[in-house]
Amino acid sequence: MDSIDFTDSSSRTPSLDNELLSAFVAVVDNNGFTAAANQLHKTQSTISLRIRTLEERLGTRLLQRTSRQLTLTQDGETFLVYARRLLQLQREALSVLGHGDHDGVIRFGLPENYAEAWLPALLGRFAERHPRIRPHIHCRMSSELIESLEAGELDLVLTIQHKSQRHGVSMGHEEVVWAAHQDYRVAPNAPLALALFPDHCPYRERALEALARLGRQWSLEYTTQSPTGLRVAVNLGKAVTVIDRRAMPENWRILDEADGFPALPPAELTVRQSPSFQHPAGDTLVDLLREQLLS
Repeated sequence: MDSIDFTDSSSRTPSLDNELLSAFVAVVDNNGFTAAANQLHKTQSTISLRIRTLEERLGTRLLQRTSRQLTLTQDGETFLVYARRLLQLQREALSVLGHGDHDGVIRFGLPENYAEAWLPALLGRFAERHPRIRPHIHCRMSSELIESLEAGELDLVLTIQHKSQRHGVSMGHEEVVWAAHQDYRVAPNAPLALALFPDHCPYRERALEALARLGRQWSLEYTTQSPTGLRVAVNLGKAVTVIDRRAMPENWRILDEADGFPALPPAELTVRQSPSFQHPAGDTLVDLLREQLLS
């Protein structure tokens, strides 16, 4: 592994300015230069130049680029931790010096089921720390939230990690279970009636993949983007769904292997923040989300 050279030809420490660090973090979080450029509202050539400049100043390669994929080198993995920390320290310094909390807005997106459970307490605690910052809340599916973040429409998103999207800061895992109304009875010889969120939902993917491995026939009876609509469908007592355990209503019951349902892998919750949003309020919101998950 090449060691990071922190001296240039003049024996001076290289300058690591905010634009270079933000470009690097954006490329990693978006898994590419095009999406990073869109997020930072720059051209792709500008982002490429900033990455090249950063690598030259550090004296090492941070990214390994091929025609098909982009990966971090070992030095890149190491430096990413420090790049995130430096950006966070900058935001904290501005906040301490009184530059952080002018009137403003933070555009925060999360899935609706988490909004229902967490937002009232979360926003109350956030307002205590940043009374001059107004959160604009966007409730959508995880895939849509990521698209909005990459398009520069959101500043911070909490999402359920998709298998094909390995980026973001992990906030922990949620137990995912099969569930139905307490009056539901399994019909062994009939196709399994399902109530699920639309395509691109990670929970839906888990459910259908598990049933395929089991060789179990199924029928999609209800599709909705709304957790409220999903509860209405399941409360009819005719269909099964997949849900994170902590969000399960009291009048539902878990269906496990004893009922003929395979165990499901847990869901990883991740947070992504736009590198162009440099405000300590974002760090506060991430900290509050992490505390909420641990409660």
